[in-house]
Amino acid sequence: MRTLSFTFTTALFSLGLLSSCGGKATDDTASSNAETDADADADADADADVDECADQAEQIPCGDISGDPDASFSGRLVDEAGAPVSGAAVQLCSSLQCKQTDTNAAGVFSYSNVESGCYALDAHHVDQHTIKFLTFIELEPEQNRVLDADIVLYDGATESNFSGSDTIDTQGLSLSVTEDGYKAPFGQQGGPSVGAVRVDPTASGLPFDMIQGEVVGMWYLGPWSTELQPGWAFTATGLDSVSAGDTVQVLSGDYFGFGWDIGGTVTASTDGEVSLSSENCQGIHFLSTLLLVKQ
Repeated sequence: MRTLSFTFTTALFSLGLLSSCGGKATDDTASSNAETDADADADADADADVDECADQAEQIPCGDISGDPDASFSGRLVDEAGAPVSGAAVQLCSSLQCKQTDTNAAGVFSYSNVESGCYALDAHHVDQHTIKFLTFIELEPEQNRVLDADIVLYDGATESNFSGSDTIDTQGLSLSVTEDGYKAPFGQQGGPSVGAVRVDPTASGLPFDMIQGEVVGMWYLGPWSTELQPGWAFTATGLDSVSAGDTVQVLSGDYFGFGWDIGGTVTASTDGEVSLSSENCQGIHFLSTLLLVKQ
């Protein structure tokens, strides 16, 4: 009898505890559900913003290749001191395929028997940790094109990690970075980060076949080919060729979209400085070659 009484009493006590806690458990569940719904709504809004901006994206397209494989193309890669870079990986890509080669001991790369049309050109040196460049070139039928200037490979940038939203100042750029819409390339390790190398466009050797206007600012950004939708706002300073009132177009190399992404067009309000907001889907949309082009 004593054991039965103890069990019954314990059961009543446990039932009382459950009853007294029932209201709190319900409140916590409701609060948790509300937070989950709010997070889901925020994610849905962010996805809608990304989709809307993707639909509004503007580009200077590279175009297709066509005709007989009767063109050739060559150039030379050097380091910042002007010495040839051997063993650098070079890619010449159409919208359908990429042709890879390595530079020889003299830093020279070459392609033969290629179709005429537009190609993406990128290169870097893995072992020497140079930052990758991207540009677009056009070949005419039966053309034997040799680049007039050597293309400079620059040492890789030290990347700054970030979380949430922040402002990062680097190499004459003030970047309004955010994790929202940060889509790193396949295989990229770690969290969101950004690095920048400022480049003198007149000394880079990079061909700008599709660009109309004067390139007055240039950076190589990384991790290479990271997608940013919606875009990042920024301010660029130290632009000697920019005066107040100048119109400047912002372009980012879009490897997978195969062309120059148009981040926006702004009017400089101050000598030597350009600012672009991220409103209306403007801004930097890819961490790649960034160009500021005076119209």
